[in-house]
Amino acid sequence: MKRHRAFIIVNVAFVAAGFASYFANPHWHGWENIFKMISKGDNMPIAGLIPLIVFFTYLAMSEAFRHDRLIRQGRETEILDEMYK
Repeated sequence: MKRHRAFIIVNVAFVAAGFASYFANPHWHGWENIFKMISKGDNMPIAGLIPLIVFFTYLAMSEAFRHDRLIRQGRETEILDEMYK
């Protein structure tokens, strides 16, 4: 978890900045237009894919960090064994 702390902090910061910008500009009428565009039927698959992209990016980065740790420890041969588990 220590290695992922910076990745998690950056993601939380971006989400917090998004919420802050939303609540800091409640009188901007562009939010209604954005919600109308996102909520249309043909855009729903794209909106549904965003969480999947975030999840699989996290999963790939987690595996990459684990493999880098094995390489630093001099256990390159165990990477394939780790992948096939």
